[in-house]
Amino acid sequence: MKDLHLLTESFKTKYESFITGCDSIELDEVWDKTEYGEMDVFYENELLSVILSLIIADGKISDEEVKYLNDNFGFSYTVDELKNVYLNCGEEIENYFESNFQAGYEKIKTINGKLAAAYKELFEFICKIISESDGVLSEEEKQAIAELKL
Repeated sequence: MKDLHLLTESFKTKYESFITGCDSIELDEVWDKTEYGEMDVFYENELLSVILSLIIADGKISDEEVKYLNDNFGFSYTVDELKNVYLNCGEEIENYFESNFQAGYEKIKTINGKLAAAYKELFEFICKIISESDGVLSEEEKQAIAELKL
């Protein structure tokens, strides 16, 4: 668990830096806020979708997975609340990935390569944190990570 704590702390630091980079891009008026909204919110939603997809990949939502979601993004979900979120939005999240996730990454690559690399690193942190947070890396989680690779 100590390694996961260190990963989580590294993620938080890198995430804050990423958000600052998004704000900078918006100031340069390279990001179309009219079409996509705030850049930081757009990519936060992408990362949250990754987290939710990985948490639900094995069909179980553990206390540890929810803890890392809450710790990294400042939420206060319980396991039951997150199950309800999935019941209400799970299909939309899965459909979103099939059509939009790679497009979001390609979009950031065309805007700023350094920020795209930082986003990819955040994505890799999330995959590692969530897949290891409950102590079991299931075949379903491995498959979900393989399908989501940037």
